[in-house]
Amino acid sequence: MILPQLVTGIVWIILLLVMPISSFTPLSDLMGGTNVAPLAIIPAVIILVLCWLPVFFKGGRKLPYHFKPLLLFFLVGGLSTLLVSFRNVPTFQGFSMNRSIIETIITLAMGVGFYLVTIFMVKGEKELRSTIRWISIAGTIVIAISLLQVGTWSIFQRYPEWMHSLNRFLSSSRKLYEHRASGLAFEPSWLAHQLNILFIPLWLGLSISGQSVFKKKLFNNIQIEGLLLVLGIFTLFLTLSRVGWLTLFLLITYLVFRFANIWINKMTQSFRSDSTIGRGKQRLLQVAIWVGLLVGLLVLVFVAGVIMTRVEPRMADFFDIDRLRERGFLDWAAQLSLAERFMYWAAAYGVFQMFPIIGAGFGIPGFFFLHTVPDFGSQLLDINEIILTKFYLPNAKNLWARLLSETGIIGFALFVSWLVIHWRNANDLDKSTALGLFKAMGLFGKLVVLAMIIEGFSLDSFGLPYYWIALGLIAASWLIWSQDPVNAGANVEVTNANNARA
Repeated sequence: MILPQLVTGIVWIILLLVMPISSFTPLSDLMGGTNVAPLAIIPAVIILVLCWLPVFFKGGRKLPYHFKPLLLFFLVGGLSTLLVSFRNVPTFQGFSMNRSIIETIITLAMGVGFYLVTIFMVKGEKELRSTIRWISIAGTIVIAISLLQVGTWSIFQRYPEWMHSLNRFLSSSRKLYEHRASGLAFEPSWLAHQLNILFIPLWLGLSISGQSVFKKKLFNNIQIEGLLLVLGIFTLFLTLSRVGWLTLFLLITYLVFRFANIWINKMTQSFRSDSTIGRGKQRLLQVAIWVGLLVGLLVLVFVAGVIMTRVEPRMADFFDIDRLRERGFLDWAAQLSLAERFMYWAAAYGVFQMFPIIGAGFGIPGFFFLHTVPDFGSQLLDINEIILTKFYLPNAKNLWARLLSETGIIGFALFVSWLVIHWRNANDLDKSTALGLFKAMGLFGKLVVLAMIIEGFSLDSFGLPYYWIALGLIAASWLIWSQDPVNAGANVEVTNANNARA
């Protein structure tokens, strides 16, 4: 059975609209209380089973070349997991090793499913525009709910019962945060993650490129994506997520250097045509411009730091240099409530040192926690609670440390190469002669990969749909563009015949 095209399109729209719900409570309970339970997995499974698989097995679609390193990554992780029986893996609080392995494989399969569904559904420019439009609508809903949360708390210093009831249904955390926005996500940092990985890069790419997927402008003058970008950045600020703030700052820094480089190159070309200015003076002027830019950014960092210390008290401790000098890095990090996170990272890295080639296997590193966590962890309340009282299998809380610990240097290299492919695709789009939308998707793709590098130090889950869908959009855009690089993005109808690909 294959779903009719109209029904498939409706299911795809539903997937995009519910995508921000990262831990749907009924689904989380059904899966044994896991935090990662995106509601979007239900429509994704429907499309995969009733649309993608039948077409794939009939030979109507082939897997894109982007999928090859991802498949090899899974095979390396699978091989390492099969070797668990031959390793002396310790027990941890009675946790089932088989359950941990199965949960990890399921979350990875969920992520890959989101990726393949995105490429399958975005077949041409028309579908790409429609997808971006519905993603923007989903982002608008997230922003509205986030502003409502912070506004309600700021005015009443409490949340009404209906908001608590709605949140208990939509988020398995069952918690609303004082002075912080969490939107439809599990917690504020997860909201910052989805904003930085998908919504903000998308709206940045479209706004800077002057592209819009909406037919009308607000008041016939304001681009909708530009307004959503401003509101999205403001919402990110309301999450009070330090990693989220850092990611946005680095994205902005990249854009500043990007446009500065373009401007300096144009200036250099004009200098070359002026015979009165020697090459030595030209180079000196270039260096002076870059130095001035760096100084300006440092001043901006200082000003931003001062503002953040007034808004987020934890940031004030960030500038406690005396404590850093007198008591060491870990004690300073403990004051910032960061030392606990570093302990998880270090514990996962310790497992990588034990199994450096192909890792310990999917879902296994947490069982080695007592053997690899640094001694400093015994001074931290959070670590002691996990060891002594909480029934909780520790995770890396860092995507890069998790990749190393579970799949070793080989799996890590394969996953990174998969990301590099998307950066190269984005670079092709960015530097192409294609018109409008596809150049915007090139900039979007670069911002997504950069955001993933930073956000990877905060979250380690394979199951969150945002970055899989974002990377799927990059791959789909490149596949559409590669069929007709000259006319791509010319706002003309692209037939399915001309775009037959995975």
